[in-house]
Amino acid sequence: MNKTEQARLDMARKMLKGQIEVEEVAMISEVPLQQVQKIREELDAHERKMLGGVTVREMGLENIMIDNEILDEREVETDLYAKDNP
Repeated sequence: MNKTEQARLDMARKMLKGQIEVEEVAMISEVPLQQVQKIREELDAHERKMLGGVTVREMGLENIMIDNEILDEREVETDLYAKDNP
């Protein structure tokens, strides 16, 4: 994968994190729709893990921006807490 392809994938991922529709992301980023859908599924799986089984879109909170760095920090804190309290 060259740098241009990687940049397009990174852009698509950031757009999806910003709750932009899959079709729009594919059109703007020039990443194939199937690949964008796969990225959306990966992000949803991560979000479900961090938010207790649901995504922001499933809760009907599409207009709320989720800071994914906070989710990443929560994962670390949760893992540390789980080790202390089995």
